[in-house]
Amino acid sequence: MVSAALVIGLATIAGSTVATTVSASTPVACSALKMTGQTSIASRPGGTTVRVVLTNHRYPSCTWSNLTGFQFLTATGSGAGPVRRVLHTSAAGSSRSVNDTFQVVDNVVTMSGVHCTAKVASFLQVITPDRTSLKIALKRAVGVCVGGKTKWTTVHPPSFPVAALCTSASIRLSFAPANGAAGTIYLPLRFTNVSSSPCSISGIPEVQTLSGRTRNAAHATVGPAARKLNLSASGPGTAIRLMPGETASAAYGVTETGNYTPSRCLAKTVQSLRVRFKSGANWWQPASFLVCTRLASTSISGVVPSSDGLAPLS
Repeated sequence: MVSAALVIGLATIAGSTVATTVSASTPVACSALKMTGQTSIASRPGGTTVRVVLTNHRYPSCTWSNLTGFQFLTATGSGAGPVRRVLHTSAAGSSRSVNDTFQVVDNVVTMSGVHCTAKVASFLQVITPDRTSLKIALKRAVGVCVGGKTKWTTVHPPSFPVAALCTSASIRLSFAPANGAAGTIYLPLRFTNVSSSPCSISGIPEVQTLSGRTRNAAHATVGPAARKLNLSASGPGTAIRLMPGETASAAYGVTETGNYTPSRCLAKTVQSLRVRFKSGANWWQPASFLVCTRLASTSISGVVPSSDGLAPLS
């Protein structure tokens, strides 16, 4: 899933901002083996622009290098021109950290004209510095200069657009199947993007247990809010990009009230939850289980790019 965005080309995505990365350790280098890609094609006077969107599936993040190469391929997989890298040599070798599930977007510009010896390309190959490659099918075949006086292609420096924050309306909240260990039942909270556009979600939500089973009614709180635990690699800062239909999750733990003395706990049954992020996005979810009202017997971790509340293996 989960994703950073990278753009190559003459144009950048309008209104995009640059992602920041919070990481406790130096991320590994981005590998083509951990990426998926798609392209779009736009004709223009004198050539074609191929927009490449690469999605990083390395958790929690990786380091993107401008030493990454791009090469057009024919329908049979042979090279249509040499491997090309970023246009500006001053940027070559620079790197930046990109988060899980975010994207790298590049515009690869081909040229055409009377001084061009051309081949027809059906694929674009991305080659990362670890010498792994990703072959992406083009939406349609394009002519690529491989000889003559006209340069075959230009690769411009990348940028890193970030999806808008997920809103209450763009996310459907649900429970994943429960699992338990050592007196605590985990009810992973799933956040599924039900909109038609990508959005990003991050941090540790506030989860408050409530009385009442009716949506939009006034509910009394039942016990303290869940204790916030930074047990995931995403922690409180790193954003997870959700494409339409994709899911992130957070581990919500409910400690059995029998673990506490009755007078210290004073157990009561909850009937729903209120889940809220600092961005203001919030949801109401029916639920039924016992919690302590005199102490916090529930906990919540940061969101991770999975459907079960567990951080995926790197």
